[in-house]
Formats: sequence, structure tokens, C-alpha cells
Amino acid sequence: MLKGMSVAEIRDLNLDVHDIQIHQQRITEGVKNRDDLFIPVEDTCRLENGGILPPRYLHQIHRDKAQGFAAFVPAAGAASRYFKPLMDLRQALEEGDQEKIEAQHRSLRQQDASSWPLPLHLTQFITQERCPRISAEEAKDIITEIDLPKALLPCWKDGPTFLQMKQQEHEKIHGIMAEYYVAPLEQSGLFAEHLAGKTPEDAHPLYFLEQGEQLSTLRFRPDGMPYRTPEGKLSIVPAGHGMLVKLFQDVRQKTPTAHSLFIRNIDNVNGWSREVQDETELFLVQHQMVLATVRRIRQSLHSDDLTTAAQLADELLQNMVNPRPIPTGSWLKELERPWLPLWKLLVQGFHCPESHALRMRRNHQDKRALKELYDRPVNTLGQVPNSGKDIGGTPVFAHTKDGEVSICLELPHVSAVDRKRFLEDPTKATHFNPVFVAAEIPEHSRAYDLENCPFWILAEKTMHGEPVVYHEIVLYEVIGNSLTANVLYPEISRKLFHPHKTLLDGVKPMS
Repeated sequence: MLKGMSVAEIRDLNLDVHDIQIHQQRITEGVKNRDDLFIPVEDTCRLENGGILPPRYLHQIHRDKAQGFAAFVPAAGAASRYFKPLMDLRQALEEGDQEKIEAQHRSLRQQDASSWPLPLHLTQFITQERCPRISAEEAKDIITEIDLPKALLPCWKDGPTFLQMKQQEHEKIHGIMAEYYVAPLEQSGLFAEHLAGKTPEDAHPLYFLEQGEQLSTLRFRPDGMPYRTPEGKLSIVPAGHGMLVKLFQDVRQKTPTAHSLFIRNIDNVNGWSREVQDETELFLVQHQMVLATVRRIRQSLHSDDLTTAAQLADELLQNMVNPRPIPTGSWLKELERPWLPLWKLLVQGFHCPESHALRMRRNHQDKRALKELYDRPVNTLGQVPNSGKDIGGTPVFAHTKDGEVSICLELPHVSAVDRKRFLEDPTKATHFNPVFVAAEIPEHSRAYDLENCPFWILAEKTMHGEPVVYHEIVLYEVIGNSLTANVLYPEISRKLFHPHKTLLDGVKPMS
């Protein structure tokens, strides 16, 4: 039941009533029990324990090229972190304070900012030896550039923008049949215009989706009641990039022959060397092979052909390099064919929690339980080796109310104790969270219904001096956990990881 608001109000904002009900309930409970929002880590996924697979994780790989992928690039974010060195300049320009503008001009020139990859007006401003007087119109132009989504900024000085670079990279990768870029609200036209005239005539189709109201939620007060503006209106806020799963069905409708998304961040710049192409296509081909077998297993299960389903499961598990071992005393060891290989593939190959699998068997019996579990999307999340200095999210075996779950865990869900014990130890956090993702496009939107995915973050902010909280989900936790999906965590080469997180990352062009 909604509290403090009406269904009509929510629908007027183009929000999902079902989602908002879950958000409000979770927030009310989460504020009271904040410690429950941490997800206890039992161990990290590593090559040695079968949690992470080697880059070539199939013994036998078909020579078929990748096909049927739609590139999907989250590109809606403003570049606030990227443009952090320019925030003081932005404030000075907004205030129209010429003295502060001149001080920022001197400071930026001392930092050699003229070598940074900046848009036109910023470059013109910084390259002048003496600070010019800035008119209100000129200040507006520079502020507009600082506020641009990173997608529309240069990768390096005098180089292509991140959006142009991604499009060029996709043109070189076999198997991509369409490209989808998620733009900020009401900016899809700007994105399309940005690539106009720069795309080859025979290029695959480009689509621009928007991170609109349907990917948002409401701000709440800490007591769980909705926050209202001074005018008495509900307050809308983005609900995290995990909500991008709601756009997957748009891809299915526009590109119905695509079987999977190839998801990459807009700021991970790889180029198109032969080595990069080969490793990218190895990643895609292996996902394609696994998915093809799972789809045949699904078909056999739904046709009640258990013998064929079991044979396919057995062959796929045998083809996997170093899958997870079966724990001592596992109930799996008591099974016989055809059930044994089907359950082993789920647990050993796809990280299905044994406790969850056992509960499904008790509730539905083997046949129905297997159908439901194999119907979950197949998602491959490439993990980058830790250099020894990287600290961030990592795939882990976590403890939840549903038992042990494998998940690409993000930092807000990790307690201080577990950060020190696991994530800050490079011998345990041997890899960090995905740079490449191949995610099957589910047939139904309910595949990622919030009720099926209990992993969420309590975001805490202030609004007009009042504390507010809201429900946020993270994309790789939503599609990268073994309750929601059939997941694989293969290692990918660090050569495929070239993120531009600050302006200095783009000072030198790619070699």
C-alpha cells in the first residue's frame, strides 16, 4: 500500500506504481535497519576457486564468428567527476565574478590545462595568455560545455569524442548488428546530430534511448513518507543505472533478431587494434556458444525431452574450463540422470545458489524448477585482473537471506570490515567488476522485476536543507547476480580496460 501519495500522482509522473510501492517499503525498513543493507561477503570469486573463469573458458570453440549482438552504451551521465578541476571556474562564471575568473585562468594555465582534451570554448579560453573579459553569453557557452555528458567530450586533445570513438570501435567488431546509446532526457536529438555525417552509409543502425522518467523514483523523507517540494509536489530523482534494464525491451522491439546486448561504458576507450578485436570477439563468441546451448536446453525442457536436455548440459559443463567444484556433502551427489547434469550445470557453471536450487525443487519439483531456472537470462560479465592497486567492486560469494549468492558487488554494499578483509587485499580481490558485459535480452520485462532482485542501495542526500533518501539500483548487481540470472565471470585482458576518469587520462592519444 502506498503511503502519503496517490496512484494518480505517480502515474502523472510516468513512474511505475509497482516499483514505487517496493521502493517505499524497502526504504521504510532500510532506514530502521541500516546494517542489513550491507551484504556480508563469504569469499571473493577467483580463478583458483572456480568463481572466475579464464579468458578462454571453453575447451572447444566454434570457428563461427560472433553475430546477433546489439551494442548498448550507458552514456547519459554528466561529467562532474571528469570535469572536477573546472568546477571552481564554473562557479566563478556563474557568479560573473571577473576577478575569480582571472584567478582560475591563471591556475589552469599553471596546470598546463591547454594540453587537456577540452571542447571548443574552454580551449579558446584557456589557451589565451591573458584572461579575456567574459561576456554573459560567453560564460553561458563555457558552462554549457562543462555540463555536457561525457559522451560528447573529446577522448583526447583534438581527438574524436567518446561517442564518435565508440561508434568507430563498434564498426570494427564482428557480430554487432545495431547500436544503442542511452542519452540524457531530451538530449537524444543532440546525440544523433553529433554523429550525423560521421557514420558510414553501410553502418548498422544507430538508436538513441533516453534516461527518462520511467527510470526514476521519488525522494522520500527518512520516515518513509514521500518528500514534497514547497509547492506540495512529489520530487522525482534518477534511480540508478540499474534501471537501464527497463530499456532492454526497447532493444528487443527495435532489433528483434538480436539475442544479446554488448554493454560497455562510454569512457572505456579501446581502439581497434587486431589484438583488441580478437579478444573482444573471443568474449562474444564464447557467450554466444553458451547461450545457444542453454536455449537448446530450454527447448528440450519445455518439450519434456529430459534426455536431450541432460546430454546438452553435460556437454556444456564438460567443455567449461575449471568450473566451480561441488562442495563436500552436497545434495547434488545424490542425484542420478537426467537430473544430475542439469542441476550441476546450474550450480557449477552458472553459480546458482544450492540453497535456492533446493528450495525451488521442494516448491516445484525438479522439472518445473529446472524450467524456471534455465529460463533466466544468460549474462557474461568480464572481469579485469587487479594490478595490485585497484580497489572497487568485485564478484563475490555473498551471504543473503536466500543463502549464498554470487554477485558483482559494489562498494556501497560492503561493510568497512569486509572492505578491509577482502576488497583492500589484492590477493583476495584479484579482479574487479565488469568492463565488458554480454547480456541476453530477456523475452519479458519481468525477468528483472524488483521482487526478483533484492539488491538495492539507500541513497542519502539533502534537499532544500532537509534530509532525503531514495531507492537506487546498480546495473551490474542487477544483471550480475546468480538469483536473477545464469551468470559467468570470465577474466578479460587488462588491454581491454582504458577508462578515462579524469581529464589527464586523455592528455596523450592512444598509441
